[in-house]
Amino acid sequence: MIITKIERQKKVSSRRSIFLDEKFAFGISDDVLLKFSLYEGQELTEEEISEITKAETEFSVKSAALRFRSYRPRSTKEVKEYLQKKGFDESMIATTIEFLAVNSLLNDEEFARMYCRDRLHLKPIGKLAMQQQLFKKGIPKEHIQKIILEFYSHDVEKELATKEAEKKYKRSRSLPPLTIKRRVYEHLIRHGYDSSLSRSIVNQLVK
Repeated sequence: MIITKIERQKKVSSRRSIFLDEKFAFGISDDVLLKFSLYEGQELTEEEISEITKAETEFSVKSAALRFRSYRPRSTKEVKEYLQKKGFDESMIATTIEFLAVNSLLNDEEFARMYCRDRLHLKPIGKLAMQQQLFKKGIPKEHIQKIILEFYSHDVEKELATKEAEKKYKRSRSLPPLTIKRRVYEHLIRHGYDSSLSRSIVNQLVK
């Protein structure tokens, strides 16, 4: 088959439409066009066409992953689920994830560290809640344990829990002491603080 026309697409200027034997065959990115050095009048075999379209699919998956990651760092699970929703082939997704990891664009341990640091700065939660959040992000257990040890010493979690309890206490001071204790305790538990720590802080705060 002969490439009879290569036409720049109107909606996406970085893509070209390839016509074979006067008929539209497929669209490709400029990157793939340059990779295969395609030109009008060039003859392509079925095998070459298959290789070109495969390269275009790989490029599309990588581009989608890079765009998704550009907004903020992502975990491996987040990237994989995003690409699956886009309908890409599993083998292509695996290849793309490997590409991102090799090029230091995907690192679950660093993602977990960043996520934990930012969350504690913006909206602190207890150790148990943080573990659950990282688990939902698909972070491996060994990374979660390591990051939790880095950020949650006993004193740090106690300080965080005390501040959270004081905020809740201020909003409940008009209530009976036992009601205040219950509400503050339940509030701390919901925010992922350990039950024994929560109970100790409540007892110190509400006499």
